[in-house]
Amino acid sequence: MKIRFFSLFLALASTALIAGCGGEPPASDLAAAKGALDAARAAGAEKFAASDYSAAQGAYSGAEQAVNTESEKLFKNFDQSKQMIADAKAKADRAKAAAEAEKGRQRSAAEGAISAAASTVQEARASVDGAPAGKGTESDIEQLRSDLNGADADLNAARSAVASENFDQAQSSAQSAQSKAAQVQSGVQAATQKYEELVEKMRPWYDRI
Repeated sequence: MKIRFFSLFLALASTALIAGCGGEPPASDLAAAKGALDAARAAGAEKFAASDYSAAQGAYSGAEQAVNTESEKLFKNFDQSKQMIADAKAKADRAKAAAEAEKGRQRSAAEGAISAAASTVQEARASVDGAPAGKGTESDIEQLRSDLNGADADLNAARSAVASENFDQAQSSAQSAQSKAAQVQSGVQAATQKYEELVEKMRPWYDRI
């Protein structure tokens, strides 16, 4: 009887031991969470959704540590680890979505600023081309053309910044281009007025009667 009871106890203990040691780490789930974190980083989450990305990183690190800790135990239970992994993946997905949304917003704002600046530059160029260039205003007009070239350079810099997803710099360069173009327009008005005054002074006295 004792031998039979001991055999039964040994069988139950062996079964429990096998069950305890048989749990496999959720490697595929952890890999999926890591993939989601990598995708968030590739989408620019470090820059465009820094808070969400930091939360996802922290959640993933905690999940990874929980899996490693549980793997060292004799009797393993990865239920909590799986929940932590799922939370980490959800946070990573959220960080990616937030980054893409913010990137789209900033891109749209930068492209809008560039479009507005390009329109102002175009208008300024038309003003310069139509400005009266005569004795006494030639140097003024040439300076205005040079200033307009500076506005063009700023526009090119803004477009390059958009291409590299440096949207703050893109807006700054676009604003600089628009400011220079507006100054050129004011300069054309001043040069035109100066030209008209010179023409008036050169008129014969009898034409003024």
